[in-house]
Amino acid sequence: MRKWLTAAIIVLGSLTTALGVAHADDDDRLTVVELFTSQGCSSCPPADAALKSMRDRPGVLTLSWPVDYWDRLGWEDTFAHPHNAMRQAAYNKRLGRGGVFTPQMIVDGRVQCVGSKPEKVRAAINKAREINHMWLTPELVPAGDTLSVMLPAGAFKGTASIRVVWYLADAEVEIGDGENAGRRLHYTNVVRASDVIDMDWNGSARSLSLNLEDGRTAGADHVAILIHDEYGHGPIIGAASMALPEMVTDAARSNQ
Repeated sequence: MRKWLTAAIIVLGSLTTALGVAHADDDDRLTVVELFTSQGCSSCPPADAALKSMRDRPGVLTLSWPVDYWDRLGWEDTFAHPHNAMRQAAYNKRLGRGGVFTPQMIVDGRVQCVGSKPEKVRAAINKAREINHMWLTPELVPAGDTLSVMLPAGAFKGTASIRVVWYLADAEVEIGDGENAGRRLHYTNVVRASDVIDMDWNGSARSLSLNLEDGRTAGADHVAILIHDEYGHGPIIGAASMALPEMVTDAARSNQ
């Protein structure tokens, strides 16, 4: 345990340097760091800790996608979903990789690395930040149980897809079996549900509507919108996130 805690501290220090790299015209641009992880993977806790260290940094959106393919090692990941592994496989296919592994970080849908190795994470973030590309920031406007997603006009070739991601900010899990048996592990920004809500946005200004109750039902307390160039797992060209507003009950409405 001491070994992976030390690795997590090293990652934190290295990422402080890595995330200091930003271009002057990137004030509104987020760096989207996605971690594919598993509760049944002994190499994942340092990467999970690294993701936690990045979560509250300005200009960064972190998301943890638990995968299910290590459940066969003796512990079924309590957050895993087959769609998360499908997303990882789609990323890797486009990036020219033949398979999947954990822990893997993918930055801006463009650059991948081993999530538990600080030098690899630092290089991946630097490389992604140095890529000059269009960035669009959707506006998220909650009203009651509805969330309006305001997409700004943007000039790009082809079409883009819009993905909603419902995620849980913090979770503690007692691991009962498998490679991490006996550990109590902390997870941040855990994806609880995700779907593509527009497959062929053409870049014209428009508004989409979401039901906030869908996120709460999935066990989430935050929502993110990702804009992918061309298709659901393409390079990310826009993102925004927010905490879900507290649910207004019928009793509360009657007292207003």
